[in-house]
Amino acid sequence: MRAYGAGARVRALVDDEMTTKNFAGGDEALPEDSEMRLYARAYASPQSADALFLKWEGAHAHAMLLDASAERVFSDHGLNGRQLAEGARIAARRMALLMAEAPTPLREVLALKVHTYEAMGQLKGEVSRSHAVVMIEAAMKADAEHLNIVLMPLDQPFGRTQ
Repeated sequence: MRAYGAGARVRALVDDEMTTKNFAGGDEALPEDSEMRLYARAYASPQSADALFLKWEGAHAHAMLLDASAERVFSDHGLNGRQLAEGARIAARRMALLMAEAPTPLREVLALKVHTYEAMGQLKGEVSRSHAVVMIEAAMKADAEHLNIVLMPLDQPFGRTQ
């Protein structure tokens, strides 16, 4: 394995720490309380693709609405519309990634993933701001392959003839 820049320093620090810390013994090696609470919440609150899609859709719509008021300052939140819109896009990306992450045997869930991918991919600058669209595309292609579905990009938007 080749080392690159800061990664080599991080690996050296981790290697040094790993030789001095006994990971097998005692509670001191366990995650901190705040981390354990995070893991417990993650385990206890799996969400269905439908619920994640609705959250994505809401945040996605809010981003567009807030962008329309880009210069308006929302004093309760200390940010302008453009900043809040970016926050809404970040939240939408997270919901989309959570939805895409779990493999699905259901065509209906695959359709939600495809819709999310297509909607996000059309946003100006989205691909340069985040890799979420690329990751969602990979997930939907993997699901389609497992479902024996061939996804073909359309060179024109959906219309009456399709």
